[in-house]
Amino acid sequence: MHGPYPARMDTLADIRAVLAAAGERIERGALREEPRAFMDRLWRQVYDTAPDDLQPYVWARLADFSAQLGLVGELSAHRSPVRAPPEVFARR
Repeated sequence: MHGPYPARMDTLADIRAVLAAAGERIERGALREEPRAFMDRLWRQVYDTAPDDLQPYVWARLADFSAQLGLVGELSAHRSPVRAPPEVFARR
């Protein structure tokens, strides 16, 4: 990330690359920051900048990451989708 604003996540490939790297860090236990700070950064970097049609996929993946980190129930209301993500996006 450069500057005060995160780069846009314009394509599914961009999003998948960032989420794959984040998922690998979580699975290896290689977080160098507090889990809440890590997840907040991911929400800002990926979800907040993703195109509307890709946000349900991102939301589902980030919700899974939050669960893996023991942060279930801490999704902020402004980041919850208006409706639940389609079932097809519920798992990787």
